[in-house]
Amino acid sequence: MKIKSICFGFLLLGLVACGGQPGSASNEEDQQKATEVTIFQAKDSQNKWILHADEVDFEDMTRAVLTNPHLLLREGGKDSAEISGKRGIMDYGNKIVSIEGNARVHSLTQQVLLTTERFFYDIDKDHIWSDKKTIVTRGDTKITAKGGIETDSKLRKIEFKKQSTKLPASAKELQGVGR
Repeated sequence: MKIKSICFGFLLLGLVACGGQPGSASNEEDQQKATEVTIFQAKDSQNKWILHADEVDFEDMTRAVLTNPHLLLREGGKDSAEISGKRGIMDYGNKIVSIEGNARVHSLTQQVLLTTERFFYDIDKDHIWSDKKTIVTRGDTKITAKGGIETDSKLRKIEFKKQSTKLPASAKELQGVGR
């Protein structure tokens, strides 16, 4: 069965999802798949976040399975951070998006890159965290949080769990750090 496009609303979350290109549904009646899907939440006529996935399996009424998800977080009408990976799950009831498989968070405002196996984003709390070894990179400096990290979506303050730090090889690498 072919689906030209899929649009639905979740009153609980205030979300809208639309797939603009042809998709397909599996032979099982309870599985619905769509391609090129975008889900977003708006507040005061501005998107708070936009989630795009190459394919989404709306496997039941509690969650959706995402292929190549890309979550764009916005602040004040501008892009602030993006989270991407190979797979993801959007849990409607808990309002949590998990993204895994070479997962990356890139802060566009703070110029920080976080990499790990899996990140979580809590929609209501605007909170990002990981529960596995996470590498935080800014410029040439790398910090490893062995137990993961916790931060807000703006990545202004990052809490490290079981931290280890790679010290610069020379004092020259530290020039300009305190400015």
